[in-house]
Amino acid sequence: MSDTNKDGSAGEIGHRIKSLRRSAGLSQANLGNALGVTFQQVQKYESGRSKIAAEKLHRIAQALGVDINYFYESKPEAGSAEKSPDGTYSQATPESALFKESFDKIKDPRARYLLAELARVFSEIESGR
Repeated sequence: MSDTNKDGSAGEIGHRIKSLRRSAGLSQANLGNALGVTFQQVQKYESGRSKIAAEKLHRIAQALGVDINYFYESKPEAGSAEKSPDGTYSQATPESALFKESFDKIKDPRARYLLAELARVFSEIESGR
């Protein structure tokens, strides 16, 4: 099953897996252990050199805490950006999509406010304010 997908979808899915794995602080070996495969196989998935069976992708989604549809959502067009509430534009990333998806599931208004404030404080620290 090491046939590269010509339309790039295997590569895009692999990129999303790699990004989520890194965001979760997992090594390729950690993810491989959770899936019952070697870290080399995880490398092949992430690079797009190996197609991923539906059942395996479902297990990857579970291990990384996302819905399997996350891997199939259309990617933004090159150069496209999302407009933030403050009027600035930022590049859409797998992490921002995951954050938004998770944030939207939080129903408690106080928890939503506190999380938004935490994100604001981190952005101020990053920008040196």
